Order: sequence, then C-alpha cells, then structure tokens
Amino acid sequence: MKNTLPGLLMSAAVLGAALFAFSPRPLPAFPASTIAANHLQINGLAQAGSRTVAVGERGVILLSDDAGKSWRRATVTPDEASTLTQVFFVSPRIGVAVGHDGWILRTVDGGEHWQETHFDHRHSDPLLAIWGQANGPIFVIGSFGQLFVSHDEGATWTAGKTPTGDRHLNAIAGDGKGRIVIAGETGTLLVSNDDGATWDKRPSPYAGSLFGVLPLADGTWLAYGMRGNLVRSTDGGQTWAHVDSGVGVSYFGATQLPGGRLVLVGQGGAIVTSDDEGEHYAVRKAGGVQSLAAVLDEGQGRVLVAGEAGVTRWTVPAQTVPAPRDLANAAKLAGSNAPSRTAPDAPPSAPSNTPPHAPS
Repeated sequence: MKNTLPGLLMSAAVLGAALFAFSPRPLPAFPASTIAANHLQINGLAQAGSRTVAVGERGVILLSDDAGKSWRRATVTPDEASTLTQVFFVSPRIGVAVGHDGWILRTVDGGEHWQETHFDHRHSDPLLAIWGQANGPIFVIGSFGQLFVSHDEGATWTAGKTPTGDRHLNAIAGDGKGRIVIAGETGTLLVSNDDGATWDKRPSPYAGSLFGVLPLADGTWLAYGMRGNLVRSTDGGQTWAHVDSGVGVSYFGATQLPGGRLVLVGQGGAIVTSDDEGEHYAVRKAGGVQSLAAVLDEGQGRVLVAGEAGVTRWTVPAQTVPAPRDLANAAKLAGSNAPSRTAPDAPPSAPSNTPPHAPS
C-alpha cells in the first residue's frame, strides 16, 4: 500500500493536467489597451469622423484614433464571434456593421459600443455590404439575394426584394443624389434612381462575379470583380462598358482619393491605380500571397489597406503613367495568377479569386 498510494496520486495529477490541457476553453480576450491589427484578417474599413474602424474575423471590431498607428477593440453586445464582412458610417457617430449568420450591428457613439440588431440563428448566410445616408434609408445586402432596409438609422430592419432571385449581391453604393447601384454575381448590376424604392436590372458586358461598385467624382460609375474585370458607366448606370485593367487578378476594394486618383486592391495583395476616372490603369504592387479586401484614404498621400494580413499603410506613388516596372508587374500578375477560380481557402501559392469572406 505504501508503494501504491504515491503512484495513484501521481496518476491522478497527470490525468487532471491532461483533462485541463485538452478541455475546450474560450479564446483569450484581447487586451483593452492596444491590438496588433496585422494579426487579424480584416475585411472592411470605414471612417467615423476622424476615427478609423476595421472589422473582420471572429466578430472583431477595431478602432484607431491616430490614423491606424494603434488599435483597440470595441465593445460588441452580444458577441456572436461571427466573421464581419463590412462596416459603414452614415455620420461620425452612427454606423452599421454586417457579417455571417445575417449579423447586423449598430453603433451610435462612433464605434465605441455596438449592439446587435439582427442575427439569424437558423442560417449562416453572410451579409456582405452596406450603404446609406444620415436621415435616409440604410441598405444591407448579401448572399442569395438578401436585402434589408432600415428607416431608423439601423435600429430596425425589414426585408426587401430585388429582381435578381437568389443571386449573391456583393456590393452597394450611392451618389447621395438618389441613385444607388448594386453589383453581384453573374454580372448583376441593379440601378435605382429613387433612393432604392425600385430597382432596374441593367445589361452587363461581364457575366462573372462583381465584388465592388464605386461612384466617381465626375459622375462615372465603376464596378470591379473577378479576374481583373472592370465595367464602367458614364450615363448613371444605364449602360456599362468593359474596361481592361491589364491584369488578371480579382479586385475586392476601391476608393477615389480627393485629387481624383482611383486605387483598387485585391488578389495576392495587388494594388493598381488610375488617374483618368478608371479608363487606364498602372500596377503599383504585385506578386504577393495574402489578398487585400479594403482600402481607405488616410490623407497626405497615404492609404490604409486591409485583408488577410490585417491593416497596413501604403504610400501612393506620385507617378501618373505606367513605368516599365509596372508593365513587368502586370505580366507577373497575369502569369502567376492565371484566371482559374480557386476556393476561398486556397493554399498560399494560389491566391483566391474570391474575397476571403465570400459565400461558398
């Protein structure tokens, strides 16, 4: 018995340690002070006054009050931990974030605190994009033709309909003058000229997926998507023409800078720019592995870019015409990222043609 008791005690201790080591435990909480934003997949960026807001995996919402130099985590109630795909502010204080599982969050204090206003406990279908105006309707769209509308600044939502059936709706944008455009899979382009009361499906020169849409300062509209395809409208979205960007990578995010320069980001970390309202493009960065999903103007010739590697800064080149290295980069992109559709979880050697948060 003298030899047996110590052995039993040691066995019990080892068993207890093993059970603790392998028992399920929640992910460690992020510190309340600062967070390294390059350690998280970020899918969306927005400006809330002077504050930058980023959303991404596991329902994380990050805030920066120093132009992206440091980040801290916002409060989300309840924290469903579903991936967030996009964020949008209609004013410096009122914003909406959306994500997987039909998750919709609302803030009324500039992003410090977020309250759930919608969550689908039965389906995992993601919501993908937001657009709206202060004191006007806010629209949320997503997979399988989902459309939700709020008339009380995101507090409550009602389901709407579009003439697209169950096609994925990937992007929405408005010009603030009554015109709104939705872009989606199979070249879907929907145009509303009455603040979203009615929608008209317009012919598209491209039959593949469009991941984004952007109104430009001169009234031109640009939609961008898979395999380097861009379509452009100069008549308010009534007709669209194909534009050659010179590379075969997919584009997931875009912004127009105050000086008029257009910046697009996408597959494999690609960054391209245009200085003529989207007619011609120059390759600025290429050959990476991790894709970029969003871009936001930081001012003073810099932008924030976000994606699978988190949030980083990029200085916009002053050059306005393609240089020989740009042409070489274009050839490299076209060769290394040949137009073949890959799964969202493709290995690093094959950057995906679809956004990291895209529906399957």
